[in-house]
Amino acid sequence: MRRATMVGATIGVLALAGCATGEAEGGTTAAEGTPSETSAEAMDAMETPEPHVTLTTQSPEPEVDNAFAFTAPTVMGDGTFDGLTIDDTDVILWFWAPWCPTCVAEAPILLDAADRLPAGIDIVGIAGLSGDQSFMQEFVEMTGTESFTQVADLDGSIWRGFDVSSQATIVVVDDSGDAYTLGAGTTADELVEYAEKIAAT
Repeated sequence: MRRATMVGATIGVLALAGCATGEAEGGTTAAEGTPSETSAEAMDAMETPEPHVTLTTQSPEPEVDNAFAFTAPTVMGDGTFDGLTIDDTDVILWFWAPWCPTCVAEAPILLDAADRLPAGIDIVGIAGLSGDQSFMQEFVEMTGTESFTQVADLDGSIWRGFDVSSQATIVVVDDSGDAYTLGAGTTADELVEYAEKIAAT
């Protein structure tokens, strides 16, 4: 089992109200359970302020032991997903929450990048910060991201394993275990560049 080493490549973090803190509406977190509003209509009614772009630097994060050693249901309920099937591979992990408007806005970026990724690199969505799997399903259907493997992290353990605490986070992991954490605001071109970087190593 490899170790996934976070090398701290955070770029273009967008601080959006209700979406960058790791808390769902009503103050719930991955460890606490389901947000108080769980409908696509409620998400549509959210007010999204103008983004404030902050460039940040980040020191190397601690290693994550056995981060891929998980089994969880797929969001659409058609089976379970074994994280070890993507261990020792180049993979992009997209951590999102079903109530998050930033994550909705990020979906087309991931779809655009997916069409241009080097062969053999897949995107796996990890839905969290909610215990409501049907709400996660609504998000996948609304955003058209059924083409990705989508995993339901109902208890927050996968997020904790990868040291992710806030939604709209992308973790790009190469087959040696080096990982790059990208914040909200990552463009499709930037994501493709990172994918090409890990494919070349």
